[in-house]
Amino acid sequence: MARPKRTRSEDAASQPKFVRIVEDYLTKANWTKQEFMAEIQVGEAQFYRWARGENVPTKAIVNRVAVILARRIDEIQQDLPHNPFPASDEIDRIVNQLLEAAGYSASVKGRDADVIWNEIARNKAWTLGYTKVPKWLEPPDRPGDKPTGLAVKYTEKIGKLLGVKTIWKYLTYDEMPNAVRSREVDGIAPLTLVLPGRFFYFRFSDRCGEDLFKLCAIVAPKFTNSATSFEDTPYQSVKFIYVKGELGEWGAGILNEADERPEEVFEDSDRAMGALLASIERKEELISVFLVDDLTGEVLANKAKKENPEEPHKWIQVIKIRDIDLETYAAFAFHPDEGKLINAVNSAISMIPKS
Repeated sequence: MARPKRTRSEDAASQPKFVRIVEDYLTKANWTKQEFMAEIQVGEAQFYRWARGENVPTKAIVNRVAVILARRIDEIQQDLPHNPFPASDEIDRIVNQLLEAAGYSASVKGRDADVIWNEIARNKAWTLGYTKVPKWLEPPDRPGDKPTGLAVKYTEKIGKLLGVKTIWKYLTYDEMPNAVRSREVDGIAPLTLVLPGRFFYFRFSDRCGEDLFKLCAIVAPKFTNSATSFEDTPYQSVKFIYVKGELGEWGAGILNEADERPEEVFEDSDRAMGALLASIERKEELISVFLVDDLTGEVLANKAKKENPEEPHKWIQVIKIRDIDLETYAAFAFHPDEGKLINAVNSAISMIPKS
């Protein structure tokens, strides 16, 4: 069969990428280019023609390259008896990665399906991303210690039912989608609120726990005039504060559809809360409104009153938002292709008594 024809521009775009990926694997394999080319029985000069985009490796050669590299990496990186075939177990992914880099379509369908599940099953451990959420997840005081909070206890129950050890990795809300997409983490602990827009990035487990979350507004009591909802305040003169990637960002987008109010974005609730209190101290003309879920809001309000019992000007009030009247819940979040992992986690969730 004739070799596929390409334009010179296509070759220039695809071939260097193929060679770069091969060179990365050669580093893992502890091989020189000469040793590698001899092993796949292709002349060394051919490698440089691929790099210059002068011709295209056939699909047969790409498949041969993947198999030989995987076999060599197994020899170098194997951990007997626990993990004897670290590369061969991922051969579908390696083949497709090299085929796509060379300009072909991936040949193994479902290449990303259940990749994390297979790794968890082999290693008996999973790495979960988390961030600071008052009461639910608090980072450790010392590096190496695990976080604390209600979500940690719940996650460890699920981990025990699955028979896996939990490894924790701190992330901001904004970092979570990329961390899951790139498989930097195996999933996100049950602190992520289920929202329609997040289905582009995550596949969620069933509901974790009985708590339901609503969007609320945190303000200084002196600005509310005893109002119980955001709509009853002078809300045309406000500045929204929220955590990037959190429920408040979504709420600000809805509330700002008609009126473009200023916004200030932070990585976590501590920084956002600090900005709110600082704005109160400065007596700014604009009223700062911290948009967050109501359970977190109540925790922050109680904390402010407890820490400043003699300074009522530092107290805050949690008020409702009538225009956004919805409830959501917390769940584990995983890569959309991890069907087996989702099924296993949901099975474990169903075994935990509702509190």
